[in-house]
Amino acid sequence: MFHHPYFDLQLHDDAELAAIVGSKLVERITLHEWPLSCVQRIRTEDGRTRIYKVQAPPTVEPLFYARARSPLLVQAQVVEQAGAPPALLLEALTSPRLADLKPSSVEALAMAHAVTEQIARIEGELPAIADIRTEAKWSSFVAALRDDLTALVAGGAFQHVDVTLINRLLHCATAPAIFAALRSPSGYVHLDLKSDNVFVLPDGYRVIDWQRPIWGPVALDLASLIESLGLDPRPHVMEGVTPMLALLRIAWMAQCARHWFPPGVAIYDASIARLAAQIEA
Repeated sequence: MFHHPYFDLQLHDDAELAAIVGSKLVERITLHEWPLSCVQRIRTEDGRTRIYKVQAPPTVEPLFYARARSPLLVQAQVVEQAGAPPALLLEALTSPRLADLKPSSVEALAMAHAVTEQIARIEGELPAIADIRTEAKWSSFVAALRDDLTALVAGGAFQHVDVTLINRLLHCATAPAIFAALRSPSGYVHLDLKSDNVFVLPDGYRVIDWQRPIWGPVALDLASLIESLGLDPRPHVMEGVTPMLALLRIAWMAQCARHWFPPGVAIYDASIARLAAQIEA
């Protein structure tokens, strides 16, 4: 094992990966990385190519792949690591992503509905980082958001976010439209369902990046995917869905700033202020 040069991540070295996959590595390329994950493409002497992924908490992705059953999922091997979330060896896809196809508005909406409907049919004892399926659970989630934001403001970490903005967000989180959205059909929600996380194969779709799914209104995924395809999701989902999605994103940034990656606090501060402005627009 070796430590990532910039982030608090432990990676297997070439020899360890060779022992796991049963063939010597001939290529190892980092595809993308950020403080909580590193994704690499590895090619082995026997001609196979795989995606190697390591993560820091919070993530349920290794457990998700161990439990979930669906044609939407790539082949995955969970590799245990001492003192860290298990690493993943994933099927490397060469098919286009949904973002690459540049579908028309009509095609984009049809594809978004098809993908979200298939997510609803994933089988297994599925893990999640949050459950907001009831008003009580949503209220608890909002209280945690309030606590994170308040602590960041009181400690001087945030400059753009202030008490007034926090109060506006809390008012938004308790609006009638939000509670109406909570009463809409609920299920398993990817929560980062964007067009570059969806591959299009001849036999159907494949969806990747299952680090932080939740239980909640399934329209959240529909709104996220439609938005990533360059369309305004608001005409296609209930009124409260898009502000709820923004609040969930704000909560994640606040958690990162306070708990998971405090060095990024300035970026999270500015991003939360921008998202808050969009909710109120």
